[in-house]
Amino acid sequence: MKIEKINGNYTNTGIKKGHANFTGSPISVAEEITNALPAKNILKKMKNLEWLKGEIGGILLTAIGTGLVAPIFIGFNPFVKAPKDATKEQKEEVTNTKLYTAMRQPISAVLSILFQVSALKPIDKVLDKIFNNEEYAKNLSINVDQSALNSKSYLQSKVKKDLKARGITKPSLWEGFKEGFAKIKEERQNYDTMVKEAVEKKAEEQLAEVAETFRETGNIRVGKRNLDNRTVADLINKQIDEYIADATKLKIDNSGLAFYSRRAQTLVENENKLREMFKDIPVEEIDRTTDPNKLKQLYKKTDEILKAALVKEKDPEIQIVLQEILDRPEEIRASRIQRTLHRIDTIKASCKERFTPDEYLNAMSLRNSELDRTITKLKLNKIKSPEKATTQNIREAVQKMVENCQFKSSDALMTSILHDTNTFDSDTEKLTQKIYKDITKLYKKFVENNYKAPNQIIKILIGVCITLPITCNALNWVYPRFMEAVFPGLAGVKKNGGDK
Repeated sequence: MKIEKINGNYTNTGIKKGHANFTGSPISVAEEITNALPAKNILKKMKNLEWLKGEIGGILLTAIGTGLVAPIFIGFNPFVKAPKDATKEQKEEVTNTKLYTAMRQPISAVLSILFQVSALKPIDKVLDKIFNNEEYAKNLSINVDQSALNSKSYLQSKVKKDLKARGITKPSLWEGFKEGFAKIKEERQNYDTMVKEAVEKKAEEQLAEVAETFRETGNIRVGKRNLDNRTVADLINKQIDEYIADATKLKIDNSGLAFYSRRAQTLVENENKLREMFKDIPVEEIDRTTDPNKLKQLYKKTDEILKAALVKEKDPEIQIVLQEILDRPEEIRASRIQRTLHRIDTIKASCKERFTPDEYLNAMSLRNSELDRTITKLKLNKIKSPEKATTQNIREAVQKMVENCQFKSSDALMTSILHDTNTFDSDTEKLTQKIYKDITKLYKKFVENNYKAPNQIIKILIGVCITLPITCNALNWVYPRFMEAVFPGLAGVKKNGGDK
């Protein structure tokens, strides 16, 4: 079945390309920071090597060291040499013996990759089934039971199995010889996207279900079991710490107070000029457009308008503002413009439309005071004795979190501070759902971290008891035959010396 023609439950049509904007963006802060760095292309290429951090990467790196580095030190080991009075033949025998031994390492590396990498996938599948399938996971500790919130790899297996049952499989590269590699590449990418979106959807559904049950019962349920209250209380305290960190990041330090006060004066005093400069920039059109060619034209138009404005501008402070926008990657310049204009409105609102540098400085100081107040309330919100926590304590703690993270939409100051954050909200229902879901996400991380230890121990035991003996026996059988076939001279040395 052709992937591009499928219109089933796993497709997600109409997804537009992410663009940063002030009111919410698919582009993360980390991406914006990366895009602003001079070496962004190098960093993005290095990100493609992240897979080396995994188990396969570890095996490959170890094999490279074994196969390429170790032979050099073995074959040219200065501490292994013939006696001083040795004959020429004896010296040659020592040299050949070192080389013979050195050549064992590349063969060992190849066999290690062959057996260890090939064993990883079936081992992971078995472990996924044990820890994610409720039938088996119910017999394990609840702290490693992933049956309520499945691992990504388990969900991928389930999604692929479901797709296969519907006749949908990932086209092989060999099919490229028949239908053309460009077409097969596109179909493979479509399949990967379909699987990714389906996995994300299932993971989100599971998360929402556990969070909703948590909200209704005050317990995090895993199958027919409840997570103990102490662990839930610890998760709540940890979540409060994260909210405190978020609120702390919103505070402005003394150097920031001086900078933002000067910048606010520049923006407000030049509001009309800036709005005139930016009026022809197609911000909304950029935000709506998904066509790459059209976007390229819009980015070019934005760049031309900004550069023309910079050339004409005489005020050095406005020049800095324009240059800061131009220094951003082209895909987020429109977002920066939106943010600049929105900031003017925020500054005026915080000063109640009577802006002066002192008034704004007072407003920012008041902002810090309000944030300190919120932080203090959150600290007092923490469950003091998690080991004694009850379901009622947990419910009350979450309710207080909702109260402490909520602001009134009629409060202009707190709205200006918190309305664009992910942590705080004015909508009680939305905030309540979010907090229960945030705590549930922490629970998922908690289980994932607990799972790492038994996962590694099981793999080590399998490696020591099964994979390693098989690899060693294979090496003892393959190596002498390989040397006889490829390096008969070196192999003859060992035979003559009686070492089989």
